[in-house]
Amino acid sequence: MLTLGIDTSGLGGSIAIARDGNCLAERALSRTGRRHARTLVAELKALFDDTRLRPHDCNTVAVSIGPGSFTGLRVGVVCAKTFAYATRCTLVAVDTHLAVAAASPDDVAKVAVISDALRGEVYSGLYERAGDRCWTTLQPVERLPFDNWTEQLPDDAAISGPGLSAYGEDLSQRTLLPEQVWNPQARWIALLGEHLAENGQSDDLVQLVPKYLRKSAAEEKADRQNAT
Repeated sequence: MLTLGIDTSGLGGSIAIARDGNCLAERALSRTGRRHARTLVAELKALFDDTRLRPHDCNTVAVSIGPGSFTGLRVGVVCAKTFAYATRCTLVAVDTHLAVAAASPDDVAKVAVISDALRGEVYSGLYERAGDRCWTTLQPVERLPFDNWTEQLPDDAAISGPGLSAYGEDLSQRTLLPEQVWNPQARWIALLGEHLAENGQSDDLVQLVPKYLRKSAAEEKADRQNAT
């Protein structure tokens, strides 16, 4: 099975191609979310050219579904849906935090993944290793105050995720994973997507939307103005 993985959940991002449990190639995207829409198609072409593969060779396209950047997630999901429609391949959404968990070192059995939700809040999910390329979601991603999250954090869970850039010092007494695995990587989106597709999971081209977990700043501003 050949799977394309797309992650545009953060300021950076990446794309990758995987086959039968192995990542064949991966390319980093520009480190600014505003450029995802302008560079993603060109980078995809370069990725396929580098591997001497064609888009129609893909059986599955897996996309990071969030949490993450509003603009980045929209660009990635639209691209994945368009790719799936054009190539008639299976579309699979992958929890962004699950992809971070999957990058954990082999000796990590349980990991809490956090992203900075701003205003003293975090997005967090809790995951447990269940085998090769297989993780169980113990607690789905939710948004909550950082202090509340630390109170309920299991003692045996390591911590990873892009939120450690903001909260790492506050968690210095806990087991923090290496910085190189904090951010989602397209290789893990592709590998997890491949595994999900092999087990019969797919997502609808029309119904699939990013996992935002909160309204955008513009939407919240409009709500405040309408309330006055």
